[in-house]
Amino acid sequence: MGESRMTLAELTDLLRERAAYLHERNLVLVALPLATAHRDARQLARDLHAEYLDFDCEFLAQIEADDWEDHVALERRGTLSIGQMLARDWLAEVAGRVNRERPLVIGNVNLAVRYEIDVAKASYDATEHGLCIIAAGGRLLGQTLLIHGIQAQTGAGSPVYQVVSPSDDAHSQTPRTIQERLL
Repeated sequence: MGESRMTLAELTDLLRERAAYLHERNLVLVALPLATAHRDARQLARDLHAEYLDFDCEFLAQIEADDWEDHVALERRGTLSIGQMLARDWLAEVAGRVNRERPLVIGNVNLAVRYEIDVAKASYDATEHGLCIIAAGGRLLGQTLLIHGIQAQTGAGSPVYQVVSPSDDAHSQTPRTIQERLL
C-alpha cells in the first residue's frame, strides 16, 4: 500500500474500517506533524476508542523500576545498550496488549529516537492479534516512518499515512493575493 496524505479525521474514519476487518498483520504507521504529534496521537486513540500507550512515560517507568541511577550513569557514558535491552523486553510485554477487541495506539515515542528502537519491528508479529497503530511526529520515506525525521520504523509493507492539517489542503490550492484573503 502506498503512502497517503490525509487529515486526522479522514485517517480516523479509515482506521475504524480497518479495525472491523483485520488482516494477517495489522500494523499501521502514522506520521504526525511534529508540533501537534502528542496531542494528535491521543486524539486518534480517543476517536478510535483505542488503548493509548504513552511510550516515553511507560518506558521511563521501566527504567525507574530497573535502576534509574544506573541507567543515567550508563547514558552519560554513551552506553545505551542496557536501555535498549530493557526496551526490547518491555515491548515484548506490550505486545500482549494488542487484541481484536480494542486497537492499541502507541504515541509519544521520542525516546525511541534516543535509544534507537524500532517500535514497529518489535510490535509487528503481535499485530496478528489486533490493530496496532504507531503514531509519531515525523515524516514518511516510502514505507518507512521516520520519527523526528531520523529514527526508522519499519513495518514490512504495513500501511503508512501522513497526517496533514485541514489548512494544508487549502494551501495546496491556487495561491491567492493578500487582498483577496483580507476580503
